[in-house]
Amino acid sequence: MKKQSTEWVKYSGLGIQMTVSVIICLYLGKWIGLKFGNEIFGMLIGIFFGLFASTYNLLKQIKN
Repeated sequence: MKKQSTEWVKYSGLGIQMTVSVIICLYLGKWIGLKFGNEIFGMLIGIFFGLFASTYNLLKQIKN
């Protein structure tokens, strides 16, 4: 039997992980924005932080 490559397995959950981290940061940003009276600004900060964190994690996992 031929041995199949399983390299794709370690990257299979990255899309879901990125989506979940952006959504969690979005809601945290929205909550913080409501506390300070500017919901839109808080949501934008949350989205950008979530994108930064998930991209950083993606690059970190690809290096290993």
